[in-house]
Amino acid sequence: MYNVKSVDFQFAEQVVRQLVNAGHIAYFAGGCVRDAILGNEPHDFDIATDATTEEVRATFGNAHTRAVGEAFGVVLVHQRIKGKNCQVEVATFRTDGSYSDGRRPDWVALATPEEDARRRDFTINGLFYDPLKGQVIDYVGGQADLENRIVRAIGVAADRFNEDKLRLLRAIRFAGRFGFTLDSDTQSAIQQSSPGIASVSGERIGVEIKKMLEHPSRAWAWTKLIETGLTRFLFPELDHRWTHAGDRHRDLLVLQNLPRLHVDWTSSIGALVLPWYIEHRSEDALDTLLMALKQHWKISNIDLECLAFAIRNAEVFVDATHRPWSQIQPLMVCRFARPALDLAEALAKALSQPLNGVQFCRTQVQLPEHILNPVPFLHGGDLIAQGLKPGPLFTRLLSEARALQLDSHLLHREAALAWLAEAVRHVSNS
Repeated sequence: MYNVKSVDFQFAEQVVRQLVNAGHIAYFAGGCVRDAILGNEPHDFDIATDATTEEVRATFGNAHTRAVGEAFGVVLVHQRIKGKNCQVEVATFRTDGSYSDGRRPDWVALATPEEDARRRDFTINGLFYDPLKGQVIDYVGGQADLENRIVRAIGVAADRFNEDKLRLLRAIRFAGRFGFTLDSDTQSAIQQSSPGIASVSGERIGVEIKKMLEHPSRAWAWTKLIETGLTRFLFPELDHRWTHAGDRHRDLLVLQNLPRLHVDWTSSIGALVLPWYIEHRSEDALDTLLMALKQHWKISNIDLECLAFAIRNAEVFVDATHRPWSQIQPLMVCRFARPALDLAEALAKALSQPLNGVQFCRTQVQLPEHILNPVPFLHGGDLIAQGLKPGPLFTRLLSEARALQLDSHLLHREAALAWLAEAVRHVSNS
């Protein structure tokens, strides 16, 4: 099943072997098994065992173990192998008690492998693999669901979502990531349990939304969030725009036209907001909306700045070939230019407009720094030498000189100095 046995795999297999040699049961568990069955190389390996945390630490020694969740039976085992720092999480088979906070169990108890599998979230994540025997251990029907490309909650779906309400988002993210369908009972349970997402912290929600919106399945995933009622709580300010299928299709066209490969999630959020912004044209309303979104998903200040830049300038990039270079160049040298260009491209496609402007900007942004952003011909010292003091006129003249330089109306510093002298004389005589 594991066609390429990476260093991480070799280390994880070694950990399993040492646990088995010490008299314990030990398997690979969860996502690494799922990914290998799907033909994807796992990068993280989790191990489930009947060994307690004390027994795990005794097997590998304090120098190679670190407690990361002893209350839940989890120990990190680490070692340097072939020049690489490797680590795996080793968790004791357990059953979970009640989830009063909708996130973590109030208590855990030792369990059999089957009981451990049945307390997990989805069947595709409930598989074990014995690397010493090359055998998949499946207590929950995960192999069949992988084959049939279905995301299905283990046991009673509503119970799984009540235990950890973030699973409401994870179910949709997994389905989108792998191109699977949602089991009908699982989707119904998501819809019925959707108000519970309001109790999940913004930080946890933001992490899941980011993963969804950066993946090529972003439009499918967002549509599923709408259909299950989750956007009422995730993005209530715009949810009403997606209630009717016709409006939803119109408003999600920009999201659907984002590049297929990885894009920054700010481009995707921008694609959700841009149709509303184009209709309202209110900077104050946009600021209010983005601040609300920052609170919902705990968006960083940098990402929020990038998002605002992309929304405000997407149309400018689409129209770039019809505007003076002095209007476009300051945008091109901004560190947020590339996410904004992704959004601009999606907007042009959604509106069936030419891509000339976006393509021109993508070419320009690749230019060497000294060409894209040449040193200004004039600086403040030149204006002071003409007897000017810092102020509005000072700023305006510097800005005008820069625009004339970028638009090739001033070709060298001497010409710029002559222009400045004439401008100062004109101001003095007026």
